[in-house]
Amino acid sequence: MNKFLLPALTAALIAATAAASMTKPATDTMVKPADTMTKPADMAGHDTSSMDKMTKGYQVYSKAAFDAAKGSVRVLFFHATWCPNCKGADADITKNLAKLPAGVVIFKTDYDKETALKKQYAVTYQHTFVLVDAQGKALKKWAGGGLKEIMANAAAAKKM
Repeated sequence: MNKFLLPALTAALIAATAAASMTKPATDTMVKPADTMTKPADMAGHDTSSMDKMTKGYQVYSKAAFDAAKGSVRVLFFHATWCPNCKGADADITKNLAKLPAGVVIFKTDYDKETALKKQYAVTYQHTFVLVDAQGKALKKWAGGGLKEIMANAAAAKKM
């Protein structure tokens, strides 16, 4: 009987550990939109242009912010908090944001809440990117990748 007790306890411990790790809340690495971002007081006298670029180049989608960026290359990133690929893309974009060319704005768009946008651009799954022209028409749509793919597609759009 003891030969069955150790495997049973081991299985129970593994299951409990897995369940505990699944209940850990996800952290969102997204920065606040530019209009709500405040610079810390200890940053006074320091160059904060990269902070300004970060909030302007990658921001949470809102219709007002999207419309305000009409003169820029706009990319909608349909992100879901529960999606591991989305988390990876978000981390890649945030980490490499300094490489984002001026005039390109990525909008982190909530896949679960922005149903009208999903319908408008025929987005059927999370981790989809949509490059949009000044009139709001989709120029290109792709799934997967990170900042490297966004920059390649944005560069191709500028040549159009």
